[in-house]
Amino acid sequence: MSNSTFYNNQSFQHILAITEEIILEKGCRSTTLKDIIEKSGLSKGAIYHYVESKDELFGLILKSKIEEMNETFHKGITQSIKQHPSSDFGSFNMVSQFFQSRKNAHDTGNLIFIYLLSQDNEKVKKILQDIFNYTKETGTRWIKMGQENGVIPASIDAEKMSTLMMTFSYGIRVTQILSSDEKDLVDMRDIFKVISKSLT
Repeated sequence: MSNSTFYNNQSFQHILAITEEIILEKGCRSTTLKDIIEKSGLSKGAIYHYVESKDELFGLILKSKIEEMNETFHKGITQSIKQHPSSDFGSFNMVSQFFQSRKNAHDTGNLIFIYLLSQDNEKVKKILQDIFNYTKETGTRWIKMGQENGVIPASIDAEKMSTLMMTFSYGIRVTQILSSDEKDLVDMRDIFKVISKSLT
């Protein structure tokens, strides 16, 4: 059964929702498959039908979250292009939308992302690599769409810009979780300036 089939399965959606609740209560490290089994009311066999470990389950939740965020971003930039064609505001808004969709320190996706980076698990590593490649490819497509509509300068290398945006995005996630001071958070306009200067 493929992951996409999992996501459309009601039982698996129930597992994902329960797991997110427990993560917010206890944190990633303290959450166990036993917790998930007890709270979901499902059998051990039902959980292991989908995943072999909690880290693999966390990876699938993160993948689902990333796809959801990217869909939100896609809607945002499509609207930005329609409302502000060929303008500096439109290009800034496009970059801003990308980072705003990843800006919640208490979002389970961000908590899982940080946790999974510390795990030595080949299946999890593969999920993280798939997420990286998926996000880079979709980011590149959207930047090219912005270029075609005059929102992003044609001189910018779309693939490099996508990689830079992801680099900042990963850094923002870590900063938000580690910092307790609002002053440490980077302004979106400053990120946009750095990216634009680096690529033009």
